[in-house]
Amino acid sequence: MDAMKKERQPVGAPGGTKDETNQADRNLLPLSLDLRSKLIVIFGGGSVGERKARLFSQYARVKVVSKSFTPCLQQMAGEGALALVCDDASIDYERHLQGSFIAVPATSDRELNAAIEEMAREMGILVNRVDGSGEVVVPSLIRRDPITIAITTQSPALSKYLRQKLERVLSENYRDMAVLLGQIRKDLKLSVPSQKERSRIIGDILEDDEIWRLLPVSYEKAYMRARAHAHSDERDSLDAGDPSQGLDR
Repeated sequence: MDAMKKERQPVGAPGGTKDETNQADRNLLPLSLDLRSKLIVIFGGGSVGERKARLFSQYARVKVVSKSFTPCLQQMAGEGALALVCDDASIDYERHLQGSFIAVPATSDRELNAAIEEMAREMGILVNRVDGSGEVVVPSLIRRDPITIAITTQSPALSKYLRQKLERVLSENYRDMAVLLGQIRKDLKLSVPSQKERSRIIGDILEDDEIWRLLPVSYEKAYMRARAHAHSDERDSLDAGDPSQGLDR
C-alpha cells in the first residue's frame, strides 16, 4: 500500500520532482553576449564539433583541437572562419584552454570530455556541454533583424516546435516596427527629457492600429504618424495634409 501511495515521478525526471526540474531551469539567466573578441575552444573535429563550430564561428573566434577534422571544418579553416589545431585533445588540454571564454568538450570520449570540463571550471572558463545542460545553453533562435527571439526548453524538439510556430506569426511588420521604434527613440532622447514620458509615447505608438496598418503600405507614412505622437505640431500638419481617402492613398 505504501508503494501505491508513493508520489509518481515526472516522466524524464527520475529521482527528482517537477519543482526540482523547474528550479534547474530557473538557474539559467538568458543573456545576449557580444562574443566578437572572445575565444571559443572546441575539442573534437567530428560531426558534433563541426556543428558547434558552424554556430559559434558566426559570433566569436573559434579554435578546434583534434587529431582529424571533417571536410567542412577544413573548408571553414581555409576560408578563415576558424583555426584548426591538429593535436591529441587528451594531451595537455589545459594549454589549449588558455585564454578561452567558452570551452566545448565534443570528443567521442566521455571521460575525456568530463576531464576537459573539470579543468575548464577550475580555470574559470564557461562550458557548453554537448550531452546535456550545462553553464552555457545555446537556445533555438529566431532572427528578424533587429529582432532576436531565443527559446530554451529541456526538450530540443519542443524548442524547434515553438520556433516554427512563432516564425509563422512574426511578420515583416514586427521587424519594421522595431526599426521604426529605434529611430523614434533616438529622436525622443533629444526632444523629450522625461524617461517616463518617452515610455508613454512609445506605448502609444505600439497601440496605434493605424501605424501597424501603414507599415506594409508606406514605412515613411507610418514613421510620420509615429513622430506625431511626440510632436503635436506635426500631428496637426499631418492631419491637415491627409487626402480624404486616408494616409495610404
